[in-house]
Amino acid sequence: MKKFMVVIPILLLLTSVAADAQWRSKTHDVYNALQRTLDITIDGELDDKEGWEGVIDTVKGTNGDPFCGVEFEALGGAVEVFEKHGGGTWDGADDHETCFAIVWDPDAIYIALSVTDDEHQNGGAAWNGDSLQMAFEPTGKRNAGAVIFLYNVALAADLIIHNERTNGAPGLVVEEDFAITRNENEKETYYEIAITPEDLGLEEPFSEGYEFGLGLCVNDGDLGAGQNGQKGWSGWYPHVIVHGKHSEKTGLVKLTDETLAVEAKNKLTTTWGRLKSVQ
Repeated sequence: MKKFMVVIPILLLLTSVAADAQWRSKTHDVYNALQRTLDITIDGELDDKEGWEGVIDTVKGTNGDPFCGVEFEALGGAVEVFEKHGGGTWDGADDHETCFAIVWDPDAIYIALSVTDDEHQNGGAAWNGDSLQMAFEPTGKRNAGAVIFLYNVALAADLIIHNERTNGAPGLVVEEDFAITRNENEKETYYEIAITPEDLGLEEPFSEGYEFGLGLCVNDGDLGAGQNGQKGWSGWYPHVIVHGKHSEKTGLVKLTDETLAVEAKNKLTTTWGRLKSVQ
């Protein structure tokens, strides 16, 4: 009887651990955000003069790769860099791939995305077509059922914003808090966003050591027959947003006291270096 009584709690514990297990990237679960070194203008141009140059080459996963084409758990448990949806197609990184960088100061967290996309398609929706959906879990605990803030932005004929879940915060403002531009020659779309403490329901400025959960879902639509709208996505932990809203599925961002060394400017070959000619 004593042996039986000991085994039962152990089995219950193992069952509970298995049930609570949450998939995490083994190499890109944590993003260590640098402090910004230069003024940033939210215009979607990602100029080197704003300090973006070198960030993507400096902040890397534990395997030494940048936050570009990051794997995530797709529906059914498969690990993908792009998840097709609703009859969508995907032909590799030249079809659709997301790279991103994050820097911060006490007043804002700045997020920049360079999205390789062979065709830009958006019929006027904040998520149904080429667009960016962002989820923020402001405590960094990444527990199930936690409060999350959801902001969706897109570029059609004009910029589109859907402040989906602000929890009483004022929400993002077009051309003040975010901008999106398309470089058709390079087949790239650039997103630039500023998130203030108020946007996350915080009363204090951002500071070194602050951690928060983040999910980025970059939706893809194409121009071909049957390919309009949300036909797949890439990003960083996009399942925070798609197929339900799941705060426990965010990645973790940590604000560090590190900066990008100015003297390293001419020593780095960067993704951002070619983003000066934006159409």
